[in-house]
Amino acid sequence: ELLKEFLNFCVSLTKELHIAHVVILSSNTIFIDRIYNDAKLKETSHFLKIMHLDKKIVEEWLKEEGFNNEEIELIWDYFGGSIPRIQKMLKERDSFENLREYLNQKAFLAYTEIVDFLARGNSTEEERIFREIAKIIVNEGEFRIRDGLKDKGKFIKVIDKWAEKEILFFDPMSLEITGNSRIYEKGMEILVFGI
Repeated sequence: ELLKEFLNFCVSLTKELHIAHVVILSSNTIFIDRIYNDAKLKETSHFLKIMHLDKKIVEEWLKEEGFNNEEIELIWDYFGGSIPRIQKMLKERDSFENLREYLNQKAFLAYTEIVDFLARGNSTEEERIFREIAKIIVNEGEFRIRDGLKDKGKFIKVIDKWAEKEILFFDPMSLEITGNSRIYEKGMEILVFGI
């Protein structure tokens, strides 16, 4: 309720009082979904999806940091354009000898986070649904909520649950579901294909 009051206050500042424009940034997909699906906010808001850095920018950045093309491809495969993950890797650079081992360790940590959440907070059916979503993301790059999807409501419930844990990312405008970051997709690869 407090969040709803705050957002209504923002709407009143911009649309009723005309004294300010309000910009809200969030990476939390549940928050984004709630705003997008709130009728009053939907009519008064403009949504702009800002993703991680694109590959060309990451390549330029990592070349400046002294990485070769093979290392850059490897980093891209594990982290994509995630600024915080790449920055953390750069800070920890002196603490690891082998880049591949470091990246594999990060993927394994994402996998253990997924497995831990599977074991703690999901029914057998929810686990089956998540594993199905993960398999599609790994094989196709994304999962989409489509008309005709059997048990659509159950899938949405599972997606919301995993998005709240910030393991999945749900875009309410395109109905596209991916890993919240590339490293979670690498963790899903371990889940789907084994170690």
